[in-house]
Amino acid sequence: MNVFEAVRENGITVRQAAEHCGIKINRNGMAVCPFHKDKNPRMKIDRRYYCFGCGEKGDVIDFVAKFYGIGKKDAAVQIAAAMESKRLGLCQKSLFKA
Repeated sequence: MNVFEAVRENGITVRQAAEHCGIKINRNGMAVCPFHKDKNPRMKIDRRYYCFGCGEKGDVIDFVAKFYGIGKKDAAVQIAAAMESKRLGLCQKSLFKA
């Protein structure tokens, strides 16, 4: 199993990653898009994300890669490391650090 499959099968959602990144998500699952200048919540966030303003979409790996400006493989490795830290009970301030 490669790192991409491991991340996708483990069930980390875009919502969890976005909240960890400091994005405020309202009760309807909408947030202000961090990928373009936006003042109103236009991004739907749950297991996947979609911005009705700029059209950006994807899964948790895509979100972390785009948010931190890193490649998809690096994003998957960061998420996998965060999952492992959580499993081992380690507490890190920023798990998705670029």
